Order: sequence, then C-alpha cells, then structure tokens
Amino acid sequence: MYIHNCPECGKQYSTQDKVNRVKCPYCGAETNVSYSEQEQSRWEQFNSQQRAYGNIDSVFNNGPSGKSRGIAGLLAILMGWCGLHYFYIGKTNAGILFLLVAILSCGILASITTIISIIQGVLFFTSTQEEFEHKWVNSPSNFPFF
Repeated sequence: MYIHNCPECGKQYSTQDKVNRVKCPYCGAETNVSYSEQEQSRWEQFNSQQRAYGNIDSVFNNGPSGKSRGIAGLLAILMGWCGLHYFYIGKTNAGILFLLVAILSCGILASITTIISIIQGVLFFTSTQEEFEHKWVNSPSNFPFF
C-alpha cells in the first residue's frame, strides 16, 4: 500500500500498486509521484513480514522504521510533558523543546505540553502504522505537531 498526499486539497489517500501518476479520489487532481527507494524497500519488507505472521495488526508491532506507534502513544500520554515520545520517534529538536519548556517554566507551561502530548498519543493509537510512519517518523518536519 502506498500513501499519497494530494497537493490540491491536502487530503491523504492510498493506492495498492506503485504508480507514476495518481488521481486524488477527493478532488480529482492528478499528480506525478516519486518514491524513495529506501522507504519503498522497507515497506515491502514490512508487508512481507505481515503476510508471514498472518497480517497481525497490533498497535505495539514495530513498523519498517522499528518504531511502534503503541510505545510512542504510551510515552506521549504518560511522559509527553517532557517530550519522550519525540525522542523515541527520532525528532530530537522537538523533544528538547518540550523538555526545555517544562524545565524553564518550572512546570507552569508543562500543562500545555501535557495536553498537546495527550492529543498526540491518542492520534498515535488511532492511526494506522503507515499513517504513523508517514506523518510522524518519516516526516521532514523537525517538529511534527498534529
């Protein structure tokens, strides 16, 4: 399965096959697609492992990046005020920012980061592994928010 973001309407959709040109089912915009060979080979390996294990879809299974959305969700909900979930998914800049906000504000602004991280934890649990990898782990953003 291949996940695409429509540049016109911004919605996300998927295709079963690797294609060079996709049409958004929401707005009808056609887009040329390029694939990272490394990311593609990780997804192929992940999908073959899922077939070998009977397609077990547990929230605590590791994805192709080796990151589990279940563990990231628990870290976000329980220890998100200090940014542990960001360190886990490899976004150290965001983790350091959350940690500094908690320390330098003497906990006053930590309630804001706690609320944000609880929402992120729920999003981790409710997304699919592919959405989690795309939006959070493989995102080019140093600070993926929502």
